[in-house]
Amino acid sequence: MTGFLYALAGLLGLLGLIFIAGFKGMIARLIIGLVLVAAALALGWLTKAKAPERTIVQKIDLSGDVSTQQLTCKQCGAPVDEKSLEMREGAMFVKCPYCGTSYQLEEAPKW
Repeated sequence: MTGFLYALAGLLGLLGLIFIAGFKGMIARLIIGLVLVAAALALGWLTKAKAPERTIVQKIDLSGDVSTQQLTCKQCGAPVDEKSLEMREGAMFVKCPYCGTSYQLEEAPKW
């Protein structure tokens, strides 16, 4: 979407410059050219404005008995803390700060 708005601003600016270059004493062409250049500058500035950040909060409701345990890396056995956990695509991923291994955290079967 941003690329389209920049292209539109460029097109408006180009048309404005063409109107200004070819006004040949016709004040209407000069005014139209100035308005088009001003619109191009305004559109470019508005497109550049930063969109507000969105914060997504995901709450997980755990079923059954839940007990805490120290997580360890599957590869090297090093302890993994909460800073190494990341939620991606609806699943919990672990990245070991020691060996760099990344894997999906899976729940053990209950049977």
